[in-house]
Amino acid sequence: GRLALSSCPGKKVRLHSGPLNGRAAISRDLDLDFKRLKSFNISTIVCCLNDAELSYLGAPWKLYSEKAKRYGLEILRLPIIEGSSPESIVEVDRLMDKMVATAKEGKNMLCHCRGGIGRAGLIACCYLLKYGYTKRPSDAIKIVRAQRSPHAIETRKQEDFIASYSSWIRNEIKN
Repeated sequence: GRLALSSCPGKKVRLHSGPLNGRAAISRDLDLDFKRLKSFNISTIVCCLNDAELSYLGAPWKLYSEKAKRYGLEILRLPIIEGSSPESIVEVDRLMDKMVATAKEGKNMLCHCRGGIGRAGLIACCYLLKYGYTKRPSDAIKIVRAQRSPHAIETRKQEDFIASYSSWIRNEIKN
């Protein structure tokens, strides 16, 4: 299976303020976005947003989860604060085990945060490391930046987490 990254399905921002700092308003439709994911044979969504952020973006968790279920999309969730990194390496590793198992079943996944760059990029890097696609965190970051955006993995804290996760995996393999 494949892993895709994107912004939040159903995302709505700057609707009342209009363009801000050259960035236009965004008004996505949750149903259309989920239909499109199904057309790409995506069966699993990895959501990096908490309930408050989903609501702020116009896709409240109750609506989001109900519509995902209606479209047959499984949701894996690991909320991460904007610009930050996960609180637990063990929790990330549990998510990676689920993602690797999903990929080995030949199922495609989509990982998203608000814009699909920082937190989703971090998860993609951890996935590449866990899946064994690369052993070096710097290579994982280069791959994600080349495939998604040169701005992927937005903060030093996110880069440091990826390096820590890589070390943790190597130690787990030794033990």
